[in-house]
Amino acid sequence: MRTTPRFVTPSDFFNYTGKDLNAELQDNDNNSNKANIFLMQIEDRLLARIDNASFRVYSWDNLSDFQKECLQKAIITEAQYILRNSDLFTDSGYDLEKGEIISIEKLQKISICKSAIDFLQQCGLYNHVIMNRHRWLSLH
Repeated sequence: MRTTPRFVTPSDFFNYTGKDLNAELQDNDNNSNKANIFLMQIEDRLLARIDNASFRVYSWDNLSDFQKECLQKAIITEAQYILRNSDLFTDSGYDLEKGEIISIEKLQKISICKSAIDFLQQCGLYNHVIMNRHRWLSLH
């Protein structure tokens, strides 16, 4: 199983934010790779959410340089958001003693920060327009 991020490295995070991700994360049994695993998980969840919300599956290896830069900024911004607010991607919104605390719909809405969505929309990676590209290209 892959345990390294594809688009953003801990060095990229440091260069963009000025913060050492290894120092920001809590110690665990895998201290030597904790920053890579953290960024990989954010990438995986963010890409899955984009594919789900935008009704398409992107070929993430074939992005333009502009799209790749926007995606990198979105991943870093989402990483900062999760460091500050915790991991809302995997929260159920339910407490055994209190019952439902927050609805799944509300959790999904706030699990990706607005700034990350803005970066993704800027380069056309996050939209709700359905387009059947393959058929359209074959007709022209």
